[in-house]
Amino acid sequence: MLNNKTTIFIFSPSEIIYKGLYVIILELGLDAIHIANIDEFNGYTKTDGSILIILPTHWHKEFGSHIESNLFHSATIKFIDYSYNLTSDENLYIEDSTSEIIDKLQLKISAFSNQTSHNIIQELTSREIDVLKLIALGYTIKEIANELFISSHTAISHRKNISEKTGIKTISGLTMYAVIKEIIEIKDINTDNLK
Repeated sequence: MLNNKTTIFIFSPSEIIYKGLYVIILELGLDAIHIANIDEFNGYTKTDGSILIILPTHWHKEFGSHIESNLFHSATIKFIDYSYNLTSDENLYIEDSTSEIIDKLQLKISAFSNQTSHNIIQELTSREIDVLKLIALGYTIKEIANELFISSHTAISHRKNISEKTGIKTISGLTMYAVIKEIIEIKDINTDNLK
């Protein structure tokens, strides 16, 4: 039984595609489960929480309803297909850049929060939220300290506390978290800071 966090399944018979997507998902501070064939998936029944399914377009057409019925206890299920020859604003294309893939994944994952809760995690203090916002906007620790009139040591402590409370260590992951929790908007993100 999986927990209530967003769980990502990557359905891919191709090890190269799986590993490429997995590395990008790790950059977002998330994890993923590889499903190499549809039979492997049958063990994941009665799953709770939000589920993102990444799969080839032809698998979605063939197995989409089977996958969804296996996850009937899940709070929310969303699909994002990938294609070798069809470009799409919403689904992944095999020739998308890393930033395009990240943007599409962030949009799909942020849709979960729109359906569940717009609340900022209770454990973060208002000052930690201020620090998180600046981290997500690409500020350095020194710039955060200057902006909030605190010492660099205090800014580092806030960053550490935020990571411990959210379980997210990377800047790109914290940025996605800030978008999901509506602390910042996607249009405010400088994608150069996510590399």
